[in-house]
Amino acid sequence: MDGREPVEVTEHQYDDAGRLVRSVTTREPEFTDQDRGELIALAVYREGLCPLCGRPLDVCTSHEDTGPEFAATWTACRATLAILEKQRAISDGKKPKPNAPAYLWAATIRKR
Repeated sequence: MDGREPVEVTEHQYDDAGRLVRSVTTREPEFTDQDRGELIALAVYREGLCPLCGRPLDVCTSHEDTGPEFAATWTACRATLAILEKQRAISDGKKPKPNAPAYLWAATIRKR
């Protein structure tokens, strides 16, 4: 998660003649207590967010009389707007193409 590499230690045991008898490898757990705590805290935080707007649930579901006021705004995505204009241009006055919903559209940036 943070790029931490778990530590791995191998201990070897030898007999009196110097022959390897046993090797034991001990690995650090992949997730520490702190890692697990951070994941639980993130899950609890996300659970308290509105699935529609991403704000805290107690804010966006507050009572209309006592809660905050909200103002709605919008901004057009110019890339999506360019795609919609192109789609309209190729279908104006023509029979719709039967597989048109399967087309993959993309918008590229052109230098001015």
